[in-house]
Amino acid sequence: MTVEAVTVEAREFTARGIARARKFLDQVRAEPSGSLTPPQNLLVGGPFSRPFPNAPKVARRSFATRREVGEYLSPKLAPIKRQIADRASFWSWLGIFYFEDVVRVVNGSARLARRDEMFVIDPRDPQSRRNQYRHCLRAAWQLYETHEDDAAFLLERAPATQGTIASTVLGSQRIFNSVGLVPLVLRLYTNGTRQKRGFENRPGGLKHLMRVLDQLERTYDVYDMSPQALMRILPSEFEPWMKPDPKLARWESTVRAKGRGTMRYQRHTARATVNSASGRLDAQVEGPGSAPVGAISAYDATELRRRLRKLVNDLQRNQQEERGKNEP
Repeated sequence: MTVEAVTVEAREFTARGIARARKFLDQVRAEPSGSLTPPQNLLVGGPFSRPFPNAPKVARRSFATRREVGEYLSPKLAPIKRQIADRASFWSWLGIFYFEDVVRVVNGSARLARRDEMFVIDPRDPQSRRNQYRHCLRAAWQLYETHEDDAAFLLERAPATQGTIASTVLGSQRIFNSVGLVPLVLRLYTNGTRQKRGFENRPGGLKHLMRVLDQLERTYDVYDMSPQALMRILPSEFEPWMKPDPKLARWESTVRAKGRGTMRYQRHTARATVNSASGRLDAQVEGPGSAPVGAISAYDATELRRRLRKLVNDLQRNQQEERGKNEP
């Protein structure tokens, strides 16, 4: 049976399967320009894998970003999400099933990390278990399920990339499970699709933030605070990282004073109001001719603008794809 040609029920690896999968990753490291196709008997039968109860059917496909992984896996895994959240054998099978589709390849050569956890988690290996947050599919699924657009910067990255910000967010449960810390980290240290220069080690940078949080949690419930509330209690060293675009800052100030305002992009209009309970900016988006096309929400004007642009760009891309399908 050829995995690429069919839709198959997701499975989980046996102990022998995990050992064989790790051996396959070693083979790819030894010959990064060689075949990236896993052994077929590793995935679909024999002593290496077994059925997983109530597992969904999955199909081979490419994933350009973590968001695409989340959008695909979230509805499929919904019925079994409690069973598979920390099921190393299940995520390891998925990691190898989609290996060719997500492994980073540069100039025909696979760029594979030294450790296996990006694709295979070995439950018998304590270090592997500690590093399970690095698994590319599990991380994407968890980000999408837990934070969705509040983690947009991370979701728009390729699945098999990590980086300091992703490692910090995913590697700390107290940060990952916080309602405000994930958007705070991204607000402070990213700008659009880029990380800010010097974000890691400069005063007020990411490492400084981790130390300050340890101090603040003695007085505040920092893990249940909004990004705005957190920014108000941070020391002055963090102020340079908080500065938004001056025009957006003035716009947001006006909206919060009046309770409403409009933001425009590509002939689309976001009609924003202030959510009195959460302090978020909620907006209904209208297309040309005032036709409603969607809703967006954000903690501040910078993120609202980014989400408006993404919504409009996605709509326009979908329209182009539909026109392409209908052309003879």
